[in-house]
Amino acid sequence: MSALPRVEAAGLILDPATYLAPMEGVTDRSFRSLVLEQNPGAVGAACTEFLRVAQHPIAAERIALELGDPVPGVAVGVQLMGNDPAVVAETARRAVAVGAAFVDLNFGCPAPKVFQHCAGSALLGEPELLGELVRATVDAAGVPVTAKIRAGIEHDREVEEIARRVEQAGAVLLTVHGRLRTERYTLPTDWSRIRRAVDAVSIPVIGNGSAESPADIDRMMEETGCAGVMVGRAAIGNPWIFAAWRARRLGEAAPPPPDAIAWLREYETRMLAGGAQPRQALGRLKQAAKAMGNAGTLRFSDRTQLLRSQDAAAYFAILKQENQPNASKLDTGSPK
Repeated sequence: MSALPRVEAAGLILDPATYLAPMEGVTDRSFRSLVLEQNPGAVGAACTEFLRVAQHPIAAERIALELGDPVPGVAVGVQLMGNDPAVVAETARRAVAVGAAFVDLNFGCPAPKVFQHCAGSALLGEPELLGELVRATVDAAGVPVTAKIRAGIEHDREVEEIARRVEQAGAVLLTVHGRLRTERYTLPTDWSRIRRAVDAVSIPVIGNGSAESPADIDRMMEETGCAGVMVGRAAIGNPWIFAAWRARRLGEAAPPPPDAIAWLREYETRMLAGGAQPRQALGRLKQAAKAMGNAGTLRFSDRTQLLRSQDAAAYFAILKQENQPNASKLDTGSPK
């Protein structure tokens, strides 16, 4: 049995040192709140999907809507992505005014539409501008500012330099996704790049990439020296991964097998209550079911039929036909 790792960085506390990744098209307030509630005491921080800051600061009302209600015991921040220091800084100030516990800056998004507009991972190739964005946000925010980077665009030769620039500009914590911008998610993450960032700076580094099971979370910390771990896509396929990790780490009995279909029904309810259109909600339900099928959380004999369902009633009928409550085959993460 061992205690859960904890991170404290200039007032930002991750207790425990686990972090639900900000994922575009996934971690809206419906998904985020459900994951946090069903992993009590197992997630230390979470973030909104990135908010794209373009020519004008984002309205406080929109930020508040994306942020949602506070979650006791979890630091919930707002992630911003842009390339104009003044506009990003003003948006950060507004985010803090509506309750963001911290502000995270996105220097990792690999999407072509983002990259071609010199945002996200494109800023890795503009280190001076990257530093200006961090510094301006720190000056404006009044709460901890963090950053998330990839290990590089086409190579990783500057990962230490980028990490140091983030630290020198005033960020209190850095998340490093160990893949390059050009590397696909199907490739395993090179965790040695995370280790290099850890060794280059004195601020806490959170590792990200290929933490696909409770065992992987611990292994990443052991192999890289990172202070904590951010879990992204694995939390779509297994929304209970954090609770399983907590039990494994503490040597407790594994959590009971979850009811994945009930989780998806609650997810739909929250999306619709939050203003999502039925077709939009169905799209996200299909995305979640596909990930759960890949993770073994749900079973399908014909996934194509599910993904072609035209409404939620047909979608859930297919799931019910092939899956019984509490019949998932999750890696519970129980101690070996």
